[in-house]
Amino acid sequence: MSYKFINKKLNETCIYEVSASSLINMNAFGSDFATLDFNFECEDPVPCILCDEQFNVDGDEQPLLQHLLGTHKFVIGGVEEIADLRQYVLYWGKLRSLPLKDYCIVFNTNCEPGAKFPSDTYYLLCNKLHEDAALRSALNRMKLNYVVNQKELERQDVSFSRKCIYCSETLTGGIASCFHHLTFHHGFSVGNPDNIVFGARLLDVLEERLRKLQCLYCEKTFRTHVVLRYHMRKKQHRCLNPKNKMYDKFYLLNYLKPGTPWEQAKHDHTVDSDAESLSGDERIQSDMDLHWTDWQEEDLLPATCLFCTFTTSRVPSVLFSHMKIYHKFDFDSIVTGLSFYQKVKIINFVRYFVNEMKCFKCFSVFQSKEIFLRHLDEYEHCKLPHASVWDLPMYLIPVISNDGLLHHIEDSEISENGEEDKVIVPEDVMHVTNSVLEDSKLRDEILGTNNDNEVAICLFCHYAAIGEYPHTQIYHHMRILHCFDFGEVVNRLSFYSQVKLINFIRWNTAKSRCYYCSKVLESMREMEEHRVLEGHNALPNHSKFEEARWLQPVLEDDILLQKLREAGDTDEENPAEPKFCQVENVFSEDVHIPPSILSDENLRRDLLENMMTNFNQIRM
Repeated sequence: MSYKFINKKLNETCIYEVSASSLINMNAFGSDFATLDFNFECEDPVPCILCDEQFNVDGDEQPLLQHLLGTHKFVIGGVEEIADLRQYVLYWGKLRSLPLKDYCIVFNTNCEPGAKFPSDTYYLLCNKLHEDAALRSALNRMKLNYVVNQKELERQDVSFSRKCIYCSETLTGGIASCFHHLTFHHGFSVGNPDNIVFGARLLDVLEERLRKLQCLYCEKTFRTHVVLRYHMRKKQHRCLNPKNKMYDKFYLLNYLKPGTPWEQAKHDHTVDSDAESLSGDERIQSDMDLHWTDWQEEDLLPATCLFCTFTTSRVPSVLFSHMKIYHKFDFDSIVTGLSFYQKVKIINFVRYFVNEMKCFKCFSVFQSKEIFLRHLDEYEHCKLPHASVWDLPMYLIPVISNDGLLHHIEDSEISENGEEDKVIVPEDVMHVTNSVLEDSKLRDEILGTNNDNEVAICLFCHYAAIGEYPHTQIYHHMRILHCFDFGEVVNRLSFYSQVKLINFIRWNTAKSRCYYCSKVLESMREMEEHRVLEGHNALPNHSKFEEARWLQPVLEDDILLQKLREAGDTDEENPAEPKFCQVENVFSEDVHIPPSILSDENLRRDLLENMMTNFNQIRM
């Protein structure tokens, strides 16, 4: 049951929902509540408790506290435990006309005989006073009730739509879909969407920080969007800074126990949630295991359930038990006797189908997550199909970036007799004998360079570029000397397809084989002549390089692989619509040869002769 509280102090009448328990406290306070507006969204400044000077306490309460201490010798105890400091200050404004000694604890300093400094009197307002404790308790309940109602409104608002803060895709279906998109498509973790409140404001804050070229985790500022995204991807900084208290107001967990550090509140909440997911015997065993957790050197990444948003760092005890009890998916029994890579395939297979809301038993597609999970439960389709459906190389690629569950899988299989089974890596490429690194001059040049500089190597010859952006020099070199426009060839290819293509071309070049038609030549020079004369400088058939084995690098620490882009990366300083999977291009004066020139036999031979002359000069 709820009541309406009408605020007559404001010019316009505002109506707020107040729970019955809070109303009892309000009646106990009498007319003192008339000074409050109960507008928990308001960020307007409030006057000091003891004077008319105005302060904004929403973002930073320190100016007010310092003013009270320095000017009035007045201290508020346990400020962090107050759910809404603005309402609290408005209420205690009545102390201007009341004797402070009747409401505060009085401290006299320097009152001992012979003190060097004059005596001062300080007043402490804290929850030791019954009225103050009751006020804090009432504000806590009303603020929590308001936040819960706000979360329910956001959950029901399926008409919400907004552009992704990381790419150009427009997302619909509610605020939760925006956070799911960040998690599953960009590997960006901001927490469980069910625990996020004021989600639209949080997205605005994150977008503003990215617009200012600021990393959301370490909060460093970078020169361009390209450098920022490369930093966040390489350092795994796709999460929020846990030490920044500005984000606390966006998480329901912080409203349960005001003043409790979020790490402790999260730990208590996780332990309680984990206990609810276990049966009786498992709960007893889990409690016994807690006594051994203090000796662990480091915590593993938390893992998320394959079917819902339940997350825990206690794997396998809690997570696998949760999936077995609530989703009828016995992961331990399913993966018994399987290799490490087969376990990886199962996890990515299930995550892919759950993300697509597609049943992996009957292949039906559903419109919502709730209907999908209800279907799995009612028809008992939460079981793996035949191995021929999921045991495919494509499921070696993680569906979720930095998936915590994959980190908990052991990387070796131990047989029952205690001996380690041999694991065959299916994506291993053949041993390359004719490697570009066999060139002694090239090896000496690489080993003798400064480690601060990066070295990139051409896909078709031994040319190496050294510097801050060597990959752009390689792109320019291949376009001019090898008639290979890398940006044009990989256009519209996904990130992983670009990785496969680079490794595929490198392997064929080391074999003196044309990557386009697979013709084997006597030497790398003849291969290059054949490729240019035949016009084999475009994208080959996808079936040639889309195998999973080409995900393994042919060249160790290949800079061309490290500089590839993911969806949403761009070279624009203020990208309105980021381009997908584009490469950097700093050579505005690059020469583009029209395709019509290569159709003339004489011109093609002249071009080849000039190209080989330049090539020999570079090698010298």
